[in-house]
Amino acid sequence: MRRRPMGRTCPVAAGPPRTANQGMEAVSEIDVNGERLGYDRAGAGEPLLLIHSLGTAAWLWQEQIRRWSPHFDVIAVDARGHGRSSRNGGFTVRNVATDLAAVLAAFGGKPAKVVAISMGGPIAAHLTDIAPHLVKSLVIADSFATQGEAGATRAAAIEKTIRDGSIDDYARRYATETLVEDGDPAHVEALVASIAAMSADAYIEAAQSVFTSDVVELFKRVTVPTRVVVGSRDQRTPPSLSEAIVGLIPGAEFAVIDGARHLANLDRPEGFHAAVDPFLLG
Repeated sequence: MRRRPMGRTCPVAAGPPRTANQGMEAVSEIDVNGERLGYDRAGAGEPLLLIHSLGTAAWLWQEQIRRWSPHFDVIAVDARGHGRSSRNGGFTVRNVATDLAAVLAAFGGKPAKVVAISMGGPIAAHLTDIAPHLVKSLVIADSFATQGEAGATRAAAIEKTIRDGSIDDYARRYATETLVEDGDPAHVEALVASIAAMSADAYIEAAQSVFTSDVVELFKRVTVPTRVVVGSRDQRTPPSLSEAIVGLIPGAEFAVIDGARHLANLDRPEGFHAAVDPFLLG
């Protein structure tokens, strides 16, 4: 049965973060808005919030956490229903944005630089609407403001594929079609495992919310410095969708990452950092 979304539009006070040891692995968790969210955090200084893509989790940013933690307090949170996080109240992009606002508030409440990829784009748009005082700048990678009717069609097709087959089969097909052919095979296996670990209901619910999102008006109201980047071979959110975001956000910068497909930070990490680091570190 699909869980009913909570529908909150403002952050709720978070419980204290906790770190527990399970075997050899350190697990960090925080309670916000009726959810227990897993997160990775490294470094010190100005906060840098990383928002992952549909079906992944904080692990997606492993290389970026390594590179950016010498400069920032890097925070990567597993969205509801993803990775280590619960899904008690259902998934909507706005619910996830509300969760992230509560996490930032719990971690000191300082304005954060935000890097968001794929579904992270709409989530970041809602975050700037819910808690503009917590967002200092934006990087939007391989994302969109709206997909129109195509988004609803895509969400329906995903549901049919998963219901008619299995989340495991869908995960394998998605990973091999999404990442570059000459990339690290470990990235494919990590993406397959991440999606397959989700419940079918959780993935379908998230896909429905993500692909039917329309944040055109929210992007128009963004006033913080923004850079939009996209893989030149992104077939899931083509460069034209990123160009549309640039047209919505006043003063937004734009960069294309040569040879990357949809998850540019995995496909072409050097190109991704060349496009993003000068903006973050400048």
